[in-house]
Amino acid sequence: MLTTSYNHLIKSESTDTISQIVLKPPRAYVIHSQGNGFGSYIERLVNVAHETHQSFPHLIGTLQDLINYLQEELERTYSQYQFSIIAGNSFDHDQIYSQHFALIEHSGIKILIFSSVGCSYKSTTTTIDDQDDCNKSLLW
Repeated sequence: MLTTSYNHLIKSESTDTISQIVLKPPRAYVIHSQGNGFGSYIERLVNVAHETHQSFPHLIGTLQDLINYLQEELERTYSQYQFSIIAGNSFDHDQIYSQHFALIEHSGIKILIFSSVGCSYKSTTTTIDDQDDCNKSLLW
């Protein structure tokens, strides 16, 4: 029996090969992080956002929705810090150093989050030139 669904097992009739392989949906992964568990926390948030998008596309359907969700969760958990979020396909992050820093990738979208401790502003930016692109559907 061969099943290719994410939620099912692939079974092989052969005894000399692996008999079961679990197929998993795409997951976010940490490329680089700094801060005690901060990268893992952001990775979990991005995976929750992806699962929410899969079940309820209208809740987190655009890049701007994703950024807003991350910002809300960061404000709730790290209320003493202010964060900048940069999301897009490609950008340079080598010169960013902060107490809380994470670079996450999921399905070709990179998300960079870093704290700006002591700043009197909050910044949410993207690398997309046209702000209308923030409102286009995520291709997860």
